Amino acid sequence: MCSAPSLVKVLWGNVKCGLLPELCANRVSSAGTGKKQPPVRVTVIEGQGAGPVVCAAVRKIFKAAQVPVEWDYQTLSVYRDQKTNRMTVNPQLLSSADETGLVLCARDSAVGHNDSEWSGSLALNKALNAFVGVRKFNSAVGHEPYGPVNVINIRDNVSGEYSEIEHIVSPGVVQSIKTVSKKSSTDVAKLAFDYACKYGHSRITVLHKADVMMLTDGMFLRACREVSACFPDVEYQEEKLDSFCLQVTSNPGRYDVLLTTSLYGAVASAVCGTMSGGLATVPTVAYGPKATVFSTMSDYGYSHYGHSDGGARIVNKMVCGRQPIINPTGIIRAAAWMLDHAGMVVAGRCIATALENTIRLGVRTQDMGGNVSCSQFTDAVIKNLEDLKPVGG
Repeated sequence: MCSAPSLVKVLWGNVKCGLLPELCANRVSSAGTGKKQPPVRVTVIEGQGAGPVVCAAVRKIFKAAQVPVEWDYQTLSVYRDQKTNRMTVNPQLLSSADETGLVLCARDSAVGHNDSEWSGSLALNKALNAFVGVRKFNSAVGHEPYGPVNVINIRDNVSGEYSEIEHIVSPGVVQSIKTVSKKSSTDVAKLAFDYACKYGHSRITVLHKADVMMLTDGMFLRACREVSACFPDVEYQEEKLDSFCLQVTSNPGRYDVLLTTSLYGAVASAVCGTMSGGLATVPTVAYGPKATVFSTMSDYGYSHYGHSDGGARIVNKMVCGRQPIINPTGIIRAAAWMLDHAGMVVAGRCIATALENTIRLGVRTQDMGGNVSCSQFTDAVIKNLEDLKPVGG
């Protein structure tokens, strides 16, 4: 039971090396060796809405840091395949992702057909078989609306409630089927425990509703328990989803790594994202055997709900569309994470540090309690980046 499934071995090779195993030898960081870092090709999906703005912020910062990156711009087009009746992603994007192995994706990225409500991120994850996702909820010093928060969520990206198996039972009655398999549950759990060991996390909490969904959530729990037996140094806990939502708001420090199915991860992420400073500050990654997708939970600032009359006015402006607040924090964090993942550790860490210093020094967008625009925030990050030497790969 303790041996890792073959797909998990491949994925964890990606996590440890930073890329596909066959590419690692060519993309190990050359920082400190005097050698010039070869350019890294990245598939970038700007999308629409705030997407082009936040992606432009990343490019500007990368240029200032002299990061050798070649961007391959692609469009994410999602539509329903008439033959399979499943969501499909345009083949040009998939071809680019397979070639580069790295995808930087704005949250508001999908171009749907027929005014569809389909999830672009879900379609992309399924098309790339990026079945495991990691979200980092780290409040920044200087912007801690609910106090310090440091929580990781590792979740199944594509099954469970996200299996997309629905049908009409009778007029006025529809059914959605939640699919959980022992193999996928074991794969996600194995990645979670490996991740915890690699990055020094000591505790994993599995969120569930096994008291209601005894078969599906019960199978997920059994798989997690079996995997946990192989990692005696990592404390293992189980908690009901509703209990977690109650407890985390008063004591986020009791949680370290959350291990969840798809929908439970979305619910936990909404709570943790708000508490850590807003969904626009949260970086995410989806791991697949051929490509890794870096993104954020939102491209717009939505924090400070109900914190003050000023916060309420800001949210009202965003909802009414009169003054969208674009916060690039999450996508910058995701881009720095991507560089670290690709072996360009010095550049990634410098950019991440410059970003955190910017927030700590009081330069923040309106949703974070400040008064600067996306462009001004980006310029401040670059200014702080220049104070960190060396920069670049």
